[in-house]
Amino acid sequence: MRFVFVFVLGLCLNASAQKKAFHLTEKGDKKLHKGDTVLALDNYYKAIASDSAFADAYAKISDVFITRGNYDEALLLLNDGIRITTSIPKDKETISHLYSIRSFIHFTAESFHLAIYDLDHAIVLNTENPNYFYMRALVKRMNGDEKGCCRDLKRAIALGMEAAHVYSKTYCN
Repeated sequence: MRFVFVFVLGLCLNASAQKKAFHLTEKGDKKLHKGDTVLALDNYYKAIASDSAFADAYAKISDVFITRGNYDEALLLLNDGIRITTSIPKDKETISHLYSIRSFIHFTAESFHLAIYDLDHAIVLNTENPNYFYMRALVKRMNGDEKGCCRDLKRAIALGMEAAHVYSKTYCN
């Protein structure tokens, strides 16, 4: 009986932390929309403090860092976010977004194999996002994998991405 009580209490506290993190992230979004990145970041960090496995807050902070050109800070944060959120997977779609953001950083650094690795993980977590297939196709093309590029473009097209269709016409005939 005592175990059940502790388990139920833990679930309630976790739900409360998630709700608080969600609210803080929304508050940060409003600040960001007004152009106040300092207060937006403050709210996003508070969201992580409330629920360390709240993947959306990691994504939003890293987006701000990338916009500022702070790729190293974004990469460190994403590494932590991925490590923490994958150990307690709550939101596979948002965790996949963390991988896709990190793949962009690797792509920018011309670490194509790391970009593909992250996009592979993003796709495993979210097979319905055509952007991941499209991005991986572009990276594969840059890495010399024409067949892999065309396979990913076909998948992106099947998921409804028009840009992939245009790119496929150019490179996959």
